[in-house]
Amino acid sequence: MKNITQEQFKSAVNAFLAAQIDKKTETPQKQLIKAQENQDYKKVAELQEKIQKEQHKFQLDNWMKNAAERFTNQLTFGTHISKGIHPDSKGDNIIFNTERELPKGILGSQNVPSEHLDANGNAAALPLFSFFDWLVDDEKNIRVRDLIKISHPAIEGAFATNQNESERFQQLFCDSLNFEINNPKSFEKNKQLLFFLGNMDKYTCIVPLYPTVLTHELYQLINNVKYSEENNLAKKNRYKKTAEKQSYTTLSDLAITILGGSNSQNVGKLTIVKSGRNYLLPSMPPIFKSQRFFRLSPYTESLFNKQLTYHCREPLNSLFKLIQTNYNNVNIRDARKTVLDSILYKVLTFAVDIQNNETPGWSINYNLNHHEKLWLDPQRADLEDQEPFKQDRTSKNWRDEIGVRFANWLNTQIQNKFKPLKHDFGDVEHIEWQKEMTEMIKESQRLGKEVFA
Repeated sequence: MKNITQEQFKSAVNAFLAAQIDKKTETPQKQLIKAQENQDYKKVAELQEKIQKEQHKFQLDNWMKNAAERFTNQLTFGTHISKGIHPDSKGDNIIFNTERELPKGILGSQNVPSEHLDANGNAAALPLFSFFDWLVDDEKNIRVRDLIKISHPAIEGAFATNQNESERFQQLFCDSLNFEINNPKSFEKNKQLLFFLGNMDKYTCIVPLYPTVLTHELYQLINNVKYSEENNLAKKNRYKKTAEKQSYTTLSDLAITILGGSNSQNVGKLTIVKSGRNYLLPSMPPIFKSQRFFRLSPYTESLFNKQLTYHCREPLNSLFKLIQTNYNNVNIRDARKTVLDSILYKVLTFAVDIQNNETPGWSINYNLNHHEKLWLDPQRADLEDQEPFKQDRTSKNWRDEIGVRFANWLNTQIQNKFKPLKHDFGDVEHIEWQKEMTEMIKESQRLGKEVFA
């Protein structure tokens, strides 16, 4: 900021006033041209008078006097505002001191450097906000308010043709931006929290304010990610066969809250910019990975045990009901195959869980059947001293044996359920169950899944 000169600052002030004149007279100027073309001299005179009034209003001495004496009393600036909590609140705004250090491990507004400042109050006074936000140096992002807050030498004599008046306006602007609260003021519609201080009977009352600058930075950041030209182009090109495919970013689970209802300017200037919209990130409890519900004991001799029977109880019950119907038509056979697929799916799910979550070589000290060890502990074959195990896995016989063991287990479940009919379930059903398991093994291998690799 040291390199900012008085001429540069005065030029910025004049540019702001000229921009306001252009903005206010844009429509009358167009109407004036049309009236002159139509030779409507009465309309021309009316429009010229209207334009002159606007030009007079934005002359340096006139506008600065109005801004310093009226607008500064009608606008309150802040980084944390009261109306963000409730639009009718008449509590104080706070300009947060970002130089205050936080204890290690704690995050706050200091961690989000921002050049933004918010303001609310009388909407007619918001041009003062625009003036304070006006850029003096585009490259260094230096604004009018930055120089006013520190009483930079470049601003001396820039606010009026009279030196004394300029100094008075400068002080009023500075007081407005460096607003100090001597008697903090809350409002009945603000929230209040009793914060425990550590002693049995000592609390302090905290009135939370809305971190408008922080939420504005978040809003801008999310929009820059979601709607940047690169991101939009990458999204469009994903469906074009001839376009080069690029990765793009999507943000899910975003909610939007609207501040101020239909009158967002009542909340603050930064809220007007966003049309009241503010993003809410997901605020949900973490999802912890559930504890594995199927484990093999070191003393277990087979995966096809009572534990598996318990976890397959629902599809087994469905199978029992189909058997009880004592029919043998196409629909019954299709339904039985569907139920059998459900049982097989559960068996394979448990197998994959064991393969993926147990340490390679875990089966060495287990009493598990050797063929099932070959199936459920595939990475054991990669260990240095497990060459015999690796050779056994290269054989296909263990896969056939898994099918046999599954068929034996399922037949046992049916025979235990229908004891009077146990002799009616024999080789035919055994072959059917084994065939289904064999087909599942082949399908798994065809799809390149590791469960039977």
